[in-house]
Amino acid sequence: MIANLVKKTSETIVTLAEAKGHLRILHTNEDFYIDSLLTVITTAIENNLDKDLVDTSYQLGIFSKIQEGEEIYFPNAPIYNVTSVEIKDSDEVIPAESYSYTFTDEYIKFTALPVSYTKINIIYKKGFESSEDVPTPIKQAALLMLSDLYLYRGSILVGKSVMVLEKSIEALLRPYKNVKFM
Repeated sequence: MIANLVKKTSETIVTLAEAKGHLRILHTNEDFYIDSLLTVITTAIENNLDKDLVDTSYQLGIFSKIQEGEEIYFPNAPIYNVTSVEIKDSDEVIPAESYSYTFTDEYIKFTALPVSYTKINIIYKKGFESSEDVPTPIKQAALLMLSDLYLYRGSILVGKSVMVLEKSIEALLRPYKNVKFM
């Protein structure tokens, strides 16, 4: 099967309001900078835990024929929702009445497919449905990282305080980390 995967998200683990409250900032002068840090922190924590935390959309494009009843596994399962499926023949969208599917958190299975098609686009969601659903220890780790990035802005510190901060963040994230056995 020939397929591609595209990730799209604009949400962060911590909102701008939560970040400014944590940093005790009342002005809007640095909102853009703080917001950019929140994006970096969200990506860093998701990479550390090897999982999506915020509501993230993925688009899976399938460019080859599949069989009815064949289970197409999501490359990054589990997911929580398939938001849309679109099947095309060249550039023409095939009506949804021409096909049907079921899905689980791991795969999608087409129970009916049109005779002719060239592409299937599947959009699905992963992560928590809202940043409000992210566990408090993960949010606290994000706030600790934010404080460090905001206050020191690239300064290199050598000493006990840096090690304590890194250990605190790791301790907060450890229970949520994906464990893989090879």
